[in-house]
Amino acid sequence: MTCKHCGASISENDVKCPYCDSYIDHGTANNSANPYNNGYQGQNRPAFRIQGPDEPQTILIVFSLLIPFLGIILGVLNLNGEHPKCGKLYLILGIASFFLISCGTFIFPFLFALPFIHMK
Repeated sequence: MTCKHCGASISENDVKCPYCDSYIDHGTANNSANPYNNGYQGQNRPAFRIQGPDEPQTILIVFSLLIPFLGIILGVLNLNGEHPKCGKLYLILGIASFFLISCGTFIFPFLFALPFIHMK
């Protein structure tokens, strides 16, 4: 038998390749069901899910506007947790708030100072 990862010749009974330390897939039910477990025979973790209805909450909308990075994190978590409506809203509010805050902090004061810079 050859290792699929490094091509070395290995024994049929090896669980792990002695040359590249990769786990060997022997075609068992657990390995074929999840190709990303790299031969690990342990329990498969359940997918991350957020419970409850897919309805935006007012307090989380306010937090997404006041703390942009929290809105982006909430958006990604809700999109991965199978709540697309909330995820898109929090993500859009977080990104928009980030740009509004950064423009208000850096760009707008510079634009208002331009006329005074050229005065003699």
